[in-house]
Amino acid sequence: MIDWLIWIVMGFLLMVGIIDFKFKAIPSIILTGMIFAVAVLNPANLWFGIMGCIMACLLYEGGFFSGIGDVKVMTLIAFMLSSISELFLLIILILVFGLVWKGIWHLRFKARRKKLPDEFPFIPVFLFVYITLYLTGMII
Repeated sequence: MIDWLIWIVMGFLLMVGIIDFKFKAIPSIILTGMIFAVAVLNPANLWFGIMGCIMACLLYEGGFFSGIGDVKVMTLIAFMLSSISELFLLIILILVFGLVWKGIWHLRFKARRKKLPDEFPFIPVFLFVYITLYLTGMII
C-alpha cells in the first residue's frame, strides 16, 4: 500500500472528526471525494470497500450510528484494508469502541442531568479504530 496515503487518510479522519465534534455535520462532498480518491489510488482493495459499505449500511439501519457521514467514513477505512480478517477486525473494533463511546456520552449527560441528544459525533470512533488498526499492523 502507499505509505503517504495512510497518513493522508489519518489526517483526513482527524480533520473530519474535529468538524463532526464542533458542528455535528460534515459536508457530504468532502467525504465522497475522499472515498473516490482512495478508491482510485488503491483499486486493489475495491472489494473490501464495497463490503465495508454494506456493513456500514447495516449498522446505520440498525441504529448503531446515525449519519450517512458515518457510513462513508467506514467505507473509506474499509478501502484501506487488504484481507477479510482485517475487515472483520474493523467491524469488531467499531462495535467495541462504539459501545464504549456511547457509554461515555450517556454517562456524561446523565452526570450533568441533561437530556441525551439524538445525535452525537461518532467520527472520532473511526479515528480511534483507524489508529488501532495502524498500530496493530493491519494497515501498512
